[in-house]
Amino acid sequence: MGQGRPFIPAHEHQRNEKDRIRLPFRHLVDPEDPLYYDISFHLEMQRRAGVEIDQTVADNAVKYIHWQKDRIKAQEDERRAFQRAQAREAQEAAEAWKARREEARAWKESPGIVYYILRGSLIKIGTTTRPRQRFDSLMPDAVLAVEAGDKELERIRHTQFGFLRDPNVGREYFTPGPELLALIRKLREDGGVPHIPHASLVSREAAEAAVEELLAL
Repeated sequence: MGQGRPFIPAHEHQRNEKDRIRLPFRHLVDPEDPLYYDISFHLEMQRRAGVEIDQTVADNAVKYIHWQKDRIKAQEDERRAFQRAQAREAQEAAEAWKARREEARAWKESPGIVYYILRGSLIKIGTTTRPRQRFDSLMPDAVLAVEAGDKELERIRHTQFGFLRDPNVGREYFTPGPELLALIRKLREDGGVPHIPHASLVSREAAEAAVEELLAL
């Protein structure tokens, strides 16, 4: 038996004809409207629900379909803008993390520094070849300044500011006298503000406020 068109019962023909979407609304809706078929479909669904379709209903359908289309477009634009903003934030975060990692690696590979850190109301002058680990151990309020150097430069600085040494704490702790603060300001001007990641017991905001107040003396 040859292949031919499948047999479709008469009641199926009737059902298909009954359910077919008709567009008899050209006298009510501008057929040149780019959303004409969406509007007509909406009107057809209303007609099936028993709504009597007249010009007022058609005009309201035009307004509704155009409003719905504009709303969907606005939501899509907002979604895409949000995705672009998220992508930018993720990119900026990745770049900042990479910069911090490179900075930390540079400090880790440093041959040696003399550091000036704030702990409470005193300034500690010390030296290290591993600043990240050393500062995590000391947990300073803030890193004020650093300069390339070793034990010899540390000894020179201790002698230079010996008159500011606090005898009640230790040989490496000094009160923030004008001479010491002047050196710290110069080191920051010449070498920039050090950004060495480290643990601390104070918040970043509190540390920045303390440094600003200290350097204003």
